[in-house]
Amino acid sequence: MEIGAIASALSGIKTASDIARIIKDSGTSLESAEIKFKLADLIYALAEAKIEIADFKELLSTKDDEIKELKKTLKLKQNVIWQEPSYYIVDSDKKDGPYCQRCYDVDVKLVRLQSPNKNGFWKCSQCTNNYKDSSYNQKPFTRIQ
Repeated sequence: MEIGAIASALSGIKTASDIARIIKDSGTSLESAEIKFKLADLIYALAEAKIEIADFKELLSTKDDEIKELKKTLKLKQNVIWQEPSYYIVDSDKKDGPYCQRCYDVDVKLVRLQSPNKNGFWKCSQCTNNYKDSSYNQKPFTRIQ
């Protein structure tokens, strides 16, 4: 689509240029009605070229936004590390996390794990998977009689 938009815009500009050259070279040989007709063609060709160029600019802007988003995703992916049983983001000697292993592996989403009791037992609020890290400390059950 990009090449087609460029070709169409260039074609419109060439047509407008050709019409302008005809009008310039015609001098007094063209009658007033013919000059008005050629000027209308010129205005139409320039308007078409302007529309094509605007469409192309919009397409380039969209592509630029996609490239920025992909670069951001790639940078983040380079900073994600696996430390069993979850993922962490390491950036400038700072470690952020933990993030859900299932959500990242399947959906490529970083979903922060929650540990309400701060005992090494982690829960994902997105997929509801549970994880236990090396600091997991299960409190013994007390039987009430």
